This record gives sequence, C-alpha cells and structure tokens, in this order.
Amino acid sequence: MMKWAEVRELYPNKFIKFEVLDYNTIDNKRHVNDIAIIKVINDGKEAMKEFSLCKEGQFVYSTKNEQIAIEVVKYIGIRRSS
Repeated sequence: MMKWAEVRELYPNKFIKFEVLDYNTIDNKRHVNDIAIIKVINDGKEAMKEFSLCKEGQFVYSTKNEQIAIEVVKYIGIRRSS
C-alpha cells in the first residue's frame, strides 16, 4: 500500500498501472488515497496497451499528475425497443 506522493517521488515521469485500495468520493470524483502498484511503465505506447488490459479497479496514470482524481461515470446501458 502506497500514497501517490510516495509513488511520484520514487518514479518521476513514469506511468504507473495500479489498483485502488482506498478512496473518497467528492462531487462525482474518486480521490485516491492508497494504491498497490502493479507495474511501472516507461512510455506512452506501452501505457496505452496496459490501459486496455486493465480490470475493474485498475488504472494507468502518469506520475506527472499531483493527485489521482477519477471521474465517476454511471453506466446507463442501451435499451432495445421491442
């Protein structure tokens, strides 16, 4: 379990694939408190590949960002008319 500030200090200018362990929701945004690092990624191309492989609760984020704030989007779905 790590804080984002610690991750940014250890891995400057990298992408991090991580799992969210703890967060607070404020105004439809999840402000992440604690994460578990899955993988450190060196370039944007690899980051996009890893992003496409993320499971629920996993994200890829750049350490250039001071905080992690993820917008919560409700899934509405598509209805089929009969």
